[in-house]
Amino acid sequence: MTEKERSIYSQIYDISNDNLKSYGIEGMSNLTNKETLVASLDLEPDATDISLAYDVPRDVFVQAIFYITFKRWAQPDELEKIRDDSLSDRDYKRAVLRSVYESTERRIKNKVVYNYIDHTNEYTFTVGKFKRRVRMTLTKIKAKIPLKWKMAVKGFLNKLLGRG
Repeated sequence: MTEKERSIYSQIYDISNDNLKSYGIEGMSNLTNKETLVASLDLEPDATDISLAYDVPRDVFVQAIFYITFKRWAQPDELEKIRDDSLSDRDYKRAVLRSVYESTERRIKNKVVYNYIDHTNEYTFTVGKFKRRVRMTLTKIKAKIPLKWKMAVKGFLNKLLGRG
């Protein structure tokens, strides 16, 4: 997405927010904030690129990461669980990223995360643009293969490897 398109979406957000406030409604900030909305515009359906939220301010960082990773907003109990005012911005963002990356929900939904950098070097996953495009293309091709064919290939491979 170009910078001009981002600017247009930001203006649309501001106009909508102002209109809601003029009617006495709290505004769009209770649904989403501008930074999260703009960061989510670059999302592709098959990829979760954490680097989209690196520059998002601390107060909206959790919502941005949840939306980018899980395609949903964080619930109030999740926000309270992650909230820690004693940490610096950098450490707080690291803690949020680690908690989301290691979450059971991410594993259950089998979400692939790109460009997650954990400075403890326990987990470091950065993928170059070319590799990311190849992976996304292969994922799209795999999604178009009929399930019947996938099951046949899986059964064949299991027999070949002696697992089935």
